[in-house]
Amino acid sequence: MKRMAAIAASLIMAFMLLMPAGMWDAFAEPVVLKDESRGIGVDDDGSAPQRDRSLQDGTLVYSMTPVYPEDVKEGGYEPDVISDSRFFKIIHSDLTNRDGRMEAVITVSSTSYAYVFQGTAEQAAAADSSEWIAADEKDGYGSFSISVEALNKEIPCAAFSKKKQKWYDRNIVFLAESLPDGTVMIELNEDGGTIADTQDAALQVIYIALAIIAVGGVLNHFVKKRYYE
Repeated sequence: MKRMAAIAASLIMAFMLLMPAGMWDAFAEPVVLKDESRGIGVDDDGSAPQRDRSLQDGTLVYSMTPVYPEDVKEGGYEPDVISDSRFFKIIHSDLTNRDGRMEAVITVSSTSYAYVFQGTAEQAAAADSSEWIAADEKDGYGSFSISVEALNKEIPCAAFSKKKQKWYDRNIVFLAESLPDGTVMIELNEDGGTIADTQDAALQVIYIALAIIAVGGVLNHFVKKRYYE
């Protein structure tokens, strides 16, 4: 019996070590903003801005409240940015919040795109080329300077493929939860998150279920061998 327990423990330990890095973090609940709170800012004419603070739901996020420039302390940050396409993976961002506006330089993992446009692919194709944002290429990566209306909100950012000579719809989200503590000036809670959170959690459950099945099968084999042979 001790031998069986030792084998089971060894199998569970091996499973835990072989699981993909970060998998155990899938259960961590994301931090978002409460809908009731809002920051205070002004538009160009001196009036208070009218903001849509309804919870955001889309292809990348669920139940997130958008975070506008007036909700964030002025300064420079490096927030996490997610994309709805694996072909437009953002590996780094530099965001500046100053004078009621947020601007960012996003760096993608390749030089496959010559331009981006802040809108849909259809809008980009119809726009004057002067509105296209050209890539700044360096060391095999492409960087683009864009404006950021809000964090925690999907931003249409069409990308022009060099190879296909075609515009593709892309959506990105700057995650407010990735900013340093105390940066966001409205209260955070845990009501929403990214779609990737739920996908990772589902994958985690599958891994655990497979581990239980494997350990159960091994134990069943030894029990049968001990008592029935």
